[in-house]
Amino acid sequence: MKNTLILAGALLASTLAAQASIVYSTDFADGYTSSGSGALFLGGATPNVSATNWFGSTNGVSILDGDLTLANTSDNRFRGAGVWLDTTGWANGLVTVEIDAANFTAGTDSKAIFQAYAANGVDASNSVSLDLHGSASAGALLTNTGSATIGVLGAEQTIVGNGTDIPFTFTFNGSDQFIGLVFANVNITGGSTVDIDNLTVTTVPESGTYALLAGLTGLVSVMLRRRRS
Repeated sequence: MKNTLILAGALLASTLAAQASIVYSTDFADGYTSSGSGALFLGGATPNVSATNWFGSTNGVSILDGDLTLANTSDNRFRGAGVWLDTTGWANGLVTVEIDAANFTAGTDSKAIFQAYAANGVDASNSVSLDLHGSASAGALLTNTGSATIGVLGAEQTIVGNGTDIPFTFTFNGSDQFIGLVFANVNITGGSTVDIDNLTVTTVPESGTYALLAGLTGLVSVMLRRRRS
């Protein structure tokens, strides 16, 4: 019986690991180019929310020496950068975003944050955008054209500086077309900075996990019955 339970546990662990999928990762080893309109992109292309390119304010935001640096020296400013992810092939369930954060200094009433956004109805004629270069009170400004829509996904989460493997989580509903991940430095007074590295985005299908647990429970039951007979 002991060996049976060990086998079942090993099967559960290995299958759960297989269920988790890394859908995006970067160590910021590449530089960036400016769009010329207050945004910067990793890769140089201006996406119609269809590519995994970084966007953000060019004032205080840079990708240099393997780090995404959010430096905010002006009062009452929102400085951020982020990436749009195409969710094609994602199953509904938990999404975990992990980063390393370092060199964090905060001024008076300042903070570093993570926020996710969802975009739908995007195509060649209908687009959305996130303006990350604005006042602290306004935060990220959401705009859309035509029938495309954009909205906040989940709760704003605080980035804790000088840590490794800092996780943020939210739930993907299985239908949102694009997910925008934003890292921002929000400054009321005093100035603040934070360096971000080693971004990894992992999905874990919720329904698949529950089905797996049910299946393995059934497998253990069958094996136990066979041992007793």
